[in-house]
Amino acid sequence: MKELFRLIKYPEARTNFFREKTIRKEQGRNIARYDKTADSLIIFFVPGADRSTLKETISGGVISLVSLCEETAKLYDVHRAQTVMCTFPREFLLLKHVNFANDTELYSFEQVVGYFKSVKHIIIHLPDDLAKPFLDRLFTNEKEWLSEMESVHINIVNANILLMPTLEVLSQIKGIATKMTMTAAHVKYCNLFYRKHFGMPLHLFSTWVSPEQYIYKDYSEKKEIIVVSPDGNSDKERVLTTLRQNTNLEVITLQGLTHDVFKQTIANAKWALTFGEGLDGYLVEPVFSGSFGFAVYNEDFFTEDFKNLNGIFSSYDDLNARIVEVIKGLDNSVAYTSAHKNQFDMCAKYYSFSAYRDNIRKFYLNQYTYQ
Repeated sequence: MKELFRLIKYPEARTNFFREKTIRKEQGRNIARYDKTADSLIIFFVPGADRSTLKETISGGVISLVSLCEETAKLYDVHRAQTVMCTFPREFLLLKHVNFANDTELYSFEQVVGYFKSVKHIIIHLPDDLAKPFLDRLFTNEKEWLSEMESVHINIVNANILLMPTLEVLSQIKGIATKMTMTAAHVKYCNLFYRKHFGMPLHLFSTWVSPEQYIYKDYSEKKEIIVVSPDGNSDKERVLTTLRQNTNLEVITLQGLTHDVFKQTIANAKWALTFGEGLDGYLVEPVFSGSFGFAVYNEDFFTEDFKNLNGIFSSYDDLNARIVEVIKGLDNSVAYTSAHKNQFDMCAKYYSFSAYRDNIRKFYLNQYTYQ
């Protein structure tokens, strides 16, 4: 009765009801491609559709999760499990991510529970920011389904050490798991300290980002553009004001773009500036596209060798005071090419697709970075 009232009163509820009805029908056809008698299953959770737009929200984290899922599916001979991607329980459904290239279909968790009735071993990859509400989102029958497993391995996919769930939350999740692990996207926080702190094996996944995936343009092909991350930051406006008042650069915020448009935009840009973690996609991806990047050193994400790299500043005060000087000093082919090569080589040292794939394989072989 409550659901009927919502459908009558709220037009957006009716829109989503019929949208999800269509999605469920398509998912019902798609899931039949999987072996329903499988005894081993791997699940990746991703956020559902945005509640206001009913569309996917594109982010580096989502792209990374889809990449991990696709690379995992290719390793069937290693783990011998069916691999599926699910929208987080009780969130609005998605059929497929359409804002970046991928071949991964999505399912609801309740649909997966109803389909795979013979599973005895399960690995759940749970993003760090979804860990806290996870247990509260599960229906009773879903908890019972998990409780009947011989092994329940829950892996916390940590893309940002500052978003890692508390020890209390992890302890609660351990209550339904026979094994827990943590995987890291950055080398900086994949270390023995965090292995001991969180009390579980820790393994480096890294990310799908690597040089060969981008459109590379050299100095002569670049436009007078600086691309900027969409992150909220209290220093952002004063830095952008400095750039607008002292350069002729067009400032483009990298927001609301499909990934193909994103890649074309950063390829055209001569400069890139991130206001986020620092060592993130808004720095590394432009650098792999031939752009010169700017960031503030963040000890939670950067390794020490980035500290003295040209373009990496000690603080936002330092960045604001010197960024125009650096831009003008590098704005010629010889200086730009040399300085950019240093950035490119440094990033390529940590971001390799072959190493990323090998890291994923090692995870399923239980060969963790820190056992």
